[in-house]
Amino acid sequence: DASLETPELLKGVVDTCVFIHQSVERKSTKFFDELRRFNYVTPTSYLELLQTFIRLVKEKREEINLSKSRLQNGLDKLSDTEGKIDVMKLELVELGPVIAKTTEEVEAMIGVIKVDTAKADETKAQVLAQEEAANAKAAEAQAIADDAQADLDKALPALDQALNSLKLLTKADIVEVKAMRNPPAGVRLVMEVVCIIFGNKPKMVEDKSPGAKPGAKVPDYWDASSKMVQDPV
Repeated sequence: DASLETPELLKGVVDTCVFIHQSVERKSTKFFDELRRFNYVTPTSYLELLQTFIRLVKEKREEINLSKSRLQNGLDKLSDTEGKIDVMKLELVELGPVIAKTTEEVEAMIGVIKVDTAKADETKAQVLAQEEAANAKAAEAQAIADDAQADLDKALPALDQALNSLKLLTKADIVEVKAMRNPPAGVRLVMEVVCIIFGNKPKMVEDKSPGAKPGAKVPDYWDASSKMVQDPV
């Protein structure tokens, strides 16, 4: 092999092979002396030793070359990466003012967002308060509606009864009401309602009810009722 032609390396290889071959010869002689069995060391054995050495050298050289190739690839990658890093450093230096400006803009935007968020939270709180107030008003209105509906449910039968009674009312009944000077409380109440419906105003008269204050006045719809029934048709 050309790589073994250096004097120092070639001498080392020759000395090693000779030492191995002679060692085998000595061990073979000892083997025969102790066991009376032959182990032949021939020139062929020496050639096989050389072939084995050549094969091992070849395998190790391939391993070394592979490792060398991997190492070189790694070094190339490192060199390429270093070049890219240098380029990126230059780009970062050039982009420094842009990055600084963008950072300021982002910080300003963050400040605006914080202010808007605070306003939104305040508005949300106000909306929630208004919603609660509206819900309370709605509940109150619903309660009033429920009460009104209950009162209406109670009043409807009386209204139906009054309508039925109205259908039975005759001219003679109206004449009888007109002739009354001191009508019963029920008649007064009905005529008062009729006057209110038609917008007839009452006459203010002295309150003669028990416990009334002196000079107190109360509305009296009977005069207006009498005028309204003058024409019963």
